[in-house]
Amino acid sequence: MTTLQDLGLAYRKAKVDLYYSSHASLDAIADYEKDLHANLSALLAQINSDDESWVTSPNFIGSWTLVTKAVDMAAWKKYRQKHGNGLIFSSPAEEWEHACRSLADQDEPHKPKAEFRVMAKCSLDFHVLSTLWMLEVGHQFDEKLTDCAFGNRLRRKETGKKDINKLSLGTFKPYLKPFRDWRDKGIDAMRTALDAGKKIVALTADVSSFYHKLNPGFMLNPVFVKGVLGLDLSDEQAKLNRLLIQALQTWAAATPLKNGLPVGLPASAVVANVALVELDRIVEQQVAPLYYGRYVDDILLVMENGADFRSTVELWEWLFARANGKLGWVLGQEHKQICFQPDYLNQGESKSQIHFANAKNKVFMLADEPGKTLVDAIAHQIHERASEWRAMPRLPRSARHVGTDLLAATQSDGEAADNLRKADALTMRRAGFAIKLRDFEAYERDLLPEAWQAHRRAFFRAFTQHVLVLPQFFDLAVYLPRVIRLATACEDFADLRGIIGALEKLCKQVSERCDIRIKACPDEKAPAKEQVIARWREQMFTSVRESITAAFPPRLSKSGKQAWVAYMADCHPADFETFPSWPLSDKDFQTQQARLFSFDLAHLPFRFIGLPTEMVAQRGIPTKKTVANCAESAELLPDTVIEGNRQLAKWIKLKGLPHGLLFATRPFNLPELFILNKDAYAESGQSDMQAVVLAVRGFSLSKKAPCFDKHGVLQIPDGTTSHKYGIAVSSWKTHMSSWTAAVTRRPDPDADRYARLNRMLDHVISQPQHSRYLILPELALPAHWFIRIARKLLGRGISLITGIEYLHTSKSRVRNQVWAALPHDGLGFPSIMIYRQDKQRPALLEEQELQRLSGLEMKPDKPWKTPPIIQHGEFRFALLVCSELTNISYRAALRGKVDALFVPEWNQDTETFNALVESAALDMHAYIIQCNDRKYGDSRIRAPFKESWQRDVLRVKGGITDYCVIGEIDVQALRQFQSSYRSPDRPFKPVPDGFNDVMDHNRKVLPVEEMG
Repeated sequence: MTTLQDLGLAYRKAKVDLYYSSHASLDAIADYEKDLHANLSALLAQINSDDESWVTSPNFIGSWTLVTKAVDMAAWKKYRQKHGNGLIFSSPAEEWEHACRSLADQDEPHKPKAEFRVMAKCSLDFHVLSTLWMLEVGHQFDEKLTDCAFGNRLRRKETGKKDINKLSLGTFKPYLKPFRDWRDKGIDAMRTALDAGKKIVALTADVSSFYHKLNPGFMLNPVFVKGVLGLDLSDEQAKLNRLLIQALQTWAAATPLKNGLPVGLPASAVVANVALVELDRIVEQQVAPLYYGRYVDDILLVMENGADFRSTVELWEWLFARANGKLGWVLGQEHKQICFQPDYLNQGESKSQIHFANAKNKVFMLADEPGKTLVDAIAHQIHERASEWRAMPRLPRSARHVGTDLLAATQSDGEAADNLRKADALTMRRAGFAIKLRDFEAYERDLLPEAWQAHRRAFFRAFTQHVLVLPQFFDLAVYLPRVIRLATACEDFADLRGIIGALEKLCKQVSERCDIRIKACPDEKAPAKEQVIARWREQMFTSVRESITAAFPPRLSKSGKQAWVAYMADCHPADFETFPSWPLSDKDFQTQQARLFSFDLAHLPFRFIGLPTEMVAQRGIPTKKTVANCAESAELLPDTVIEGNRQLAKWIKLKGLPHGLLFATRPFNLPELFILNKDAYAESGQSDMQAVVLAVRGFSLSKKAPCFDKHGVLQIPDGTTSHKYGIAVSSWKTHMSSWTAAVTRRPDPDADRYARLNRMLDHVISQPQHSRYLILPELALPAHWFIRIARKLLGRGISLITGIEYLHTSKSRVRNQVWAALPHDGLGFPSIMIYRQDKQRPALLEEQELQRLSGLEMKPDKPWKTPPIIQHGEFRFALLVCSELTNISYRAALRGKVDALFVPEWNQDTETFNALVESAALDMHAYIIQCNDRKYGDSRIRAPFKESWQRDVLRVKGGITDYCVIGEIDVQALRQFQSSYRSPDRPFKPVPDGFNDVMDHNRKVLPVEEMG
């Protein structure tokens, strides 16, 4: 029997799935969660009752809505071919008007066709039932799919691979890696076959209107459940299965399509996936290809071209012959459409139409060098796009070029061969725009609005001119909420009003200038044009209102208040459906924002309320008194979730158990948890860390998690064995005015600092000579930039070591820290841990200036007497900050214990430090990596080589731009040299007197024999 905790866990997952879907109602989620206990108790009573008719009630199934699909401009293309393509308009709005007039003035008038897509607007009860079904029943169906099905696979526990993970947030595996695997494995199979001299054929295909044409009734058919899948459901599981499928069919009957699956309900993805299980079996068992992969309804098939196919028809008919009658031409559509009709999709009321449109399929005949060239071209295209996503955020240097940049990203010409099938301009256009938008969002999170206002205003102007126009808007409408949030969070209310005005105009144009269609809906069944427009308008303006609410600043600046009064105070949508729920004032928006924030549904994640203030901008965070606690949490969730979150609430000084922690949409990531738990690496803190990670992220920390060993060395497993390490030493300048601003807690006057940093980091990321570590000088970065940069560098396997701007604490005290973000694999997947170390005492001038400017005193958070040692994989190193290098006892304590010493500095006395670095390399007999501010320079890697000309592995000084130089250190060679009882002749200087007595046993390796 289903319990309340089952529903609590199902809601927890359903909320995350829904939040990340493209058209979720934030208000609906918040309203449901406000009375969560009552809502789930009522649902539980219905599920456990004998009555099953409740799943067909309108209140339960919810409704449907419409979103943009595309504007069909085929008539305009024909017109231009007939009358010449000479006219080119700089303004998309003018081109649209000209096209509409020209088509209307013909002998046979035409209109562009605006196509919409039906989307689910299900009740939250339906979402919870859907997720409960996946956890109790759907996972058994999913398990019957082979590894050839890549998309929409359920999250399972790492151990044993079988059990569904009920504690993880979200139901499915993240989409990006499976998608890349699906595509890249296909390309690898082609490359391998071509390299072996084989002739191959590659087929790509997808199902037309898959979700809209699939009837879920087959999921109740014993021929399918028992016969095809071999599943034997218990009575309770069979009941849940019936409830879900009846609800899906009832929902479909209430839509204009009268068929199909609700797009936007997660369970639909599982149903759709298993519908094609027989197709997978046919291809894998009867065709036995070189490669077959399916990403939901996208198919990629690679096989040898032994039959020497001459056309796509020949290829399909060859496949038909091996499909036992389950694949064939659609009757009356020979050579145009292929149908997949296994018995379970071809019976009675559950009959479904699974068609592959031949015109959309592609067949590649590949052989010899031309084949390799084409595959390389496809791989290169993918790599280029991946590089753009990996890159740091970058805006044009001048705001004048923002419009040009956006236009280039959204233009509709130009083809690209990304995933072999969707080699169309639309995919590239969306990706291009998404990358630009991501860059602007990064700036919004990392900088104050006034620091980059000109770029932002230019972006909104270009967005209004080039995206909020027909037909472009229908292609890019999915990004509208993010742009609205960007404008609202930055208090750009004049631009926000302009965007809303452009949307009103756009709705009018669709209504007056376009014929209306609903995808997969016959015209005779379609609702009236006015109804279609009204549904779409309501959906769009509800999304606009919720986006403004989610991002509304809890405290408006003076200029923000003035802009709100001038541009937005009288702004209300014209349609009656949206008007009643539109907040009446800025105060109303702020109250609603605090409510959304409390449920982790606002623009900024709820977890930001618990992070140290210097790590996140405080602009979008309401006061702690607005936080809503979950009263009956113990009845809704298992003890593991409650206890872990209770510990986490203690760390972040929150009373009770807030909704935003228990039912998080964007929970704390591991680096943040390592920062919050001051004892994260001590043995005493491990059990708390285990409990919190299990509760928050849904998995158990392994015993290989980073921790201090009995000798006080911080052990960080990284899963790689390397003898040599590339070290990127930066030549980076922090202006004195930025230092003063950090001390006095004023805005940074260096407007170009963020852009300079991103340009330099892009250089490091794109280097073919791979770096393992990047070091920046003392006080080089604001703390709130650190984690984002570290996670970007993680994608390239690069560790970041940098000085952090002063961290202000109570009683006029500051801390000067060096932070290291070190990749590790102790959790079973790539992650980063954050290590923080205090400078123990200020330098003399530093102490004087802190006192003079702001009356500040520098005190460490964690005092230590001997420098901590870090073992990252096989590499042992320590960190000292600037003047700490002058402490002879620190250097003595590290002798024989480390392979390298990293020293971030802001130091003008380069002559003194030159002597210190040279002597430290010899008396510690280790690599010394010194990174000084660019103004003073002398950043270097110094090694204890025998030959003096070799000792500076790299050394840099001067220049007017920021840059990095990569040097390589050979740790294995150093250890082999030091492990001999008597030092060999070369390549290093002999170890200093007494070194053998203090050399750490764990650093010793097999010495190299000295050759004559």
